[in-house]
Amino acid sequence: MPSNGIDILKILEDKLQNKPVQIVPGTLGTAAIITKSGSHRDVFQILVDADEKTAVVSITGIDLGENLGVYYHVRTSNALLTIQIEVPKANPTLASVNDITPSAAFHELEVTDLIGAVFEGNPSSGHFVLPDTWPEGVYPLRKDVNACEVKLDPPAAEEKSDDGKLVKIVIGPQHPALLEPEKFVVLVEGETVREVRPRIGYVHRGIEKASESRTYLQDVYLVERICGICNSCHACAFVESVEKILKLEVPPRAKYLRTIILELNRLHSHLLTLGHAGLEIGYETLFQYFWRDREPIMDITEILTGNRVISSSMTVGGVRRDLKETDIPKVKAVLSGLKKRLPFYVKVYREEPTIGLRMQKVGTLKRENALKLGVVGPVARGSGVDIDVRKDAPYEAYGEIPFKVITYDAGDTWARMNVRMDEVEESINIIEYALDHLPEGPFRVRAPRVVPAGEVVNRVEAPRGELFYYVKSNGTAFPDRVKVRTPTFANIPAFLTTAVGEPLADVPPNFVSLDPCFSCTDR
Repeated sequence: MPSNGIDILKILEDKLQNKPVQIVPGTLGTAAIITKSGSHRDVFQILVDADEKTAVVSITGIDLGENLGVYYHVRTSNALLTIQIEVPKANPTLASVNDITPSAAFHELEVTDLIGAVFEGNPSSGHFVLPDTWPEGVYPLRKDVNACEVKLDPPAAEEKSDDGKLVKIVIGPQHPALLEPEKFVVLVEGETVREVRPRIGYVHRGIEKASESRTYLQDVYLVERICGICNSCHACAFVESVEKILKLEVPPRAKYLRTIILELNRLHSHLLTLGHAGLEIGYETLFQYFWRDREPIMDITEILTGNRVISSSMTVGGVRRDLKETDIPKVKAVLSGLKKRLPFYVKVYREEPTIGLRMQKVGTLKRENALKLGVVGPVARGSGVDIDVRKDAPYEAYGEIPFKVITYDAGDTWARMNVRMDEVEESINIIEYALDHLPEGPFRVRAPRVVPAGEVVNRVEAPRGELFYYVKSNGTAFPDRVKVRTPTFANIPAFLTTAVGEPLADVPPNFVSLDPCFSCTDR
């Protein structure tokens, strides 16, 4: 990560001298901070006071036998830290840090549901990811639980809530515009939104649990299916994690080919979302334009990988197939055609009155709130927060390829969509540079089936933002734990904040500006 003048480890060492805390540099990111329950709040307070970009990236819950491991993964301006705590299974309670950094709230709820650690002080209760009929006291990510044998409780009668003069409008689970089920209960007074209550988990497929009973090779295919749109990002994040444990050096040509595939993923995703945003405000012509130009990008993906959607191109040690020299002109021709049409799209998004009325000053997320909530990707960059894993912690060939991190300061729906618009051109430039500087040599090296014991964290910049993986190996051909945190999971709290106080009619454009993916979120 680039230095911003803050030596966060030095600050922690100075202020934690008399605390039961051990700092282990170079472990699980920049450093692992091993502490006891209670002392972790001191660590968080120091981090938040020292660096405005401090946010919880994810929390990994691990069954360690007699104890549960609770690992807070925390991002700062120039570091990725893992705060490790163990709590006994008999009494798995620890203090929430939600009051110190609101970015922790959703992550704590998920860990309670799936592993059983209870965060005292987190105001929410009830199931968050699991169905309401899931039996209490059964936690699917514990080693002794077979989720296939769990018997669900009978559905309980829905309690009538007294919301006073507020009208409850239920959006979902089945949604007219989204293929994936999600549910938001919107409480409105007249036409003004006063509260939004989320409910996710309708397509929770247990992929993290399933990965423990499959080989690393099988898991590459499995994690790809977490999300159809950003499948290559998931595969890349996983294979990079395994390569870190193996200490396996990937050939330069493979790194460039991976970068090309990842940016095609970004183009596919951004064009889809930019068009979908038009559909949500009734601008169907714009929807058709963008989806027309999305098709050739999928054709390029097929040229490179053999597949249009689930590319199955990544593997431990490199990529599965090389790029033919004769195919490079075809790829460049498609990209050149798209680049020529971009000024028209930019003009529409910047000057079309319909888009201005429906997107500008809608769903405004101020920079300070974006930092507190720990949002990622275009949502953060649309609020002036310059975070991008490709620049902050370069991976694959990103450290060798020049590109700009796009930010806007308005923080509204219009800004978030224009970040994606500008990133389309940046992605084209990245791919063209990679093609022009594609190294010679092998595109893959052999990797062993058995992975030595170890644990790593890894991040990539998916189209929706920072995608996080934690992988723990136990010396066999099967991983011991795979944890995934998708960008949408980090961005949902922004919608719960920005929708309040705005007209109900502004909910669709505000919501689509997050570019939500619920299959990805639920896993």
